Amino acid sequence: DGQVILSGDTKSIDLIKIKLKEKKIKTIPLKVSAPFHCSLMHPAAKEMSEKINKTQFKKPSIQIINNVFADVENEPQKIKENLVKQIYATVKWRESIEFMKKNNIKNFIEIGPGKALTGMVKRTVKDVNCFSINSLDDIKNLTNELKK
Repeated sequence: DGQVILSGDTKSIDLIKIKLKEKKIKTIPLKVSAPFHCSLMHPAAKEMSEKINKTQFKKPSIQIINNVFADVENEPQKIKENLVKQIYATVKWRESIEFMKKNNIKNFIEIGPGKALTGMVKRTVKDVNCFSINSLDDIKNLTNELKK
């Protein structure tokens, strides 16, 4: 809550930043290599679509919550379609986290460097457990915590 991520061509984003600054609204540029999650990514999505569709997907044994629609999707073909869509579509990250909380998901695990997503989960929903995995020790600690 309270944050909006904008994506697009540099010129348009720079114009928006000027307008926001005039209204005393803080902006923080994200260090990214491409205009992810906007229409400028359609060429990349097309290329990825070819690769994804050549890959065999099986029906998952757990529920998959996609961030395109913030809902469960377990059909392999739909999962493929959503993987392609997420390249150019708006990310419904907050809505996905709220959906999980509403459906009694209590443990959130971030795997990889940093703790940015863990922090955002904590600010978005309350009364959940958040874990950040950055090392083998973190995995051992998580295993111990989940046994409790």
